Amino acid sequence: MSDQKIQNVLCHQKKHSNMSENTLDLKPSTDEIDLIDLLAIFFKNKVKIFFITIFFVIVSALICYKLPEKWTSKAIITYIDDNQLQPFELLSYKLKLFDISLNFDQKNLLSLFIQLFNSNVLKEKYLVNTSYFQKLIKDHPENRNQFMLDIIKNIHIEYSKSNKENDFKGYVFYTLSYSADTAKDAQNLLNGYINYISAIFDEKLNNKITNKINIKKSVLSFIIDNKGKSINDDVNLPMAKLQLEKLQSIKLSDIKIIPFEYLQKPNEPVKKDSPQSAFIILLSGMAGLMVSMFYVLVQHYLSQRNKP
Repeated sequence: MSDQKIQNVLCHQKKHSNMSENTLDLKPSTDEIDLIDLLAIFFKNKVKIFFITIFFVIVSALICYKLPEKWTSKAIITYIDDNQLQPFELLSYKLKLFDISLNFDQKNLLSLFIQLFNSNVLKEKYLVNTSYFQKLIKDHPENRNQFMLDIIKNIHIEYSKSNKENDFKGYVFYTLSYSADTAKDAQNLLNGYINYISAIFDEKLNNKITNKINIKKSVLSFIIDNKGKSINDDVNLPMAKLQLEKLQSIKLSDIKIIPFEYLQKPNEPVKKDSPQSAFIILLSGMAGLMVSMFYVLVQHYLSQRNKP
């Protein structure tokens, strides 16, 4: 009887030992996967991954090809030098003799030009009469306002000191640019707009000076008409007549003030603007690669799951 018990105990221990060994011999879960397995799956499906990636690249390349071409003409301007300012300084000196102060220098002149150049109202007034704009709205007159907004955005101005990539931090200049559908249109539109703003600048400056001169003329005429009995009794009547005569002899039309000096005139671009095609294609290729790898992995796990 005791022998029977001993055998039962031994049998129980043996069974327990076998269970422990089986537990220790358990393999990792089939749901787990390591890097080697991943690489093996990708290598096995390399053709599929390749063609999906190429498909993304081709589609993005076609999109870039279909994007409208843009050509950008650029001009670089800076302050006028002292020699160019001489006619204006001479006029300023003459007017000071009549107590008329102009208070303009290179910075003020260029600042006024830039202010006019940036005006969206003036941009529209200029562009609406160009053959380029008329050609745009010829087939779609109902989209006139949208076309105008779009081409106004193509006129840009950049200050040298606000450009972080500028290597000439010590120099002050402005880069004026215009983008159009052709290189010649871009150059003509930029050159035309600069000339248009220059004419408005000249008109405004002349009007401002003329108004100051006219005010002085009115004062002198009042003195003469009242035979010297003006607000200031010390005013000399002959002197007032002489001043009025000299003021009337000043012709502003003889003075042409150019508010800037060209460092680069509006150029005809030789290369169209790249819409960052290479970058777009690269991103599309990377997206295609990730999508294809994800697709292959999903397909692999679904096939493994369906196995009995």
